Amino acid sequence: MRKNRGRVVAAIVALAMLLTAIGGTAVSILGASSASAHDRLVSSDPADGAELDAPVDTLTLTFSAAIIPDGTQVRVSTPAAEVDADVAVDGETVTATFDPPAEGGEHRVQWRAVSADGHPIEGELAYDVAAPAEPSPEASEPADAGAAEAELEESGELEGLGAAAPEPSSSPAGGGAGTEPEAGGAMPLVYGAVLVALVGTAGVLVARSRRRLHQSVEPGRQDGPQG
Repeated sequence: MRKNRGRVVAAIVALAMLLTAIGGTAVSILGASSASAHDRLVSSDPADGAELDAPVDTLTLTFSAAIIPDGTQVRVSTPAAEVDADVAVDGETVTATFDPPAEGGEHRVQWRAVSADGHPIEGELAYDVAAPAEPSPEASEPADAGAAEAELEESGELEGLGAAAPEPSSSPAGGGAGTEPEAGGAMPLVYGAVLVALVGTAGVLVARSRRRLHQSVEPGRQDGPQG
């Protein structure tokens, strides 16, 4: 009888150990299947680790199943600031829109969504944006000059400026060479006036000489017949 009781006890202990092992395995399997039942992020645009030439204003997240709109959030962290994006949910696709930053550098995206079973899921990704190219001064100056000229033409000020601009003088500063043509043109007049004065004076002297000679001859004629 004692041997039979010992066998029964050993059998019960073995059965209990077997049931414990089976129960632990079942719990592990059920837990794994429950975890795998939650939705997950399948892809994103831009993709995680992407390198972009220019900043974007739209981010798309695609999940393995439909997402509940309530509680879904997307935040974009740029080198300048953090931006809470406007979120739109369409089935398994979440579209986030935000103002594109002007700075380049690393952009980090933090997202939070609610899966179809009501369980919240979250994660993050990052992408790089190339720094914007700085315009060269040589390229910007002609454009600025052309824009300024166009504004002057539209306002009519360009024609006024052109009419008011003085004509450049060919003579050097000081006006010395500029007065030479006037002096050269006046010299003939001066010479002519002097010549006329000389001729007039000579005529007066000749007339006086003739008058004196005539006066001296007349008395001689009157004295001659009386002798």
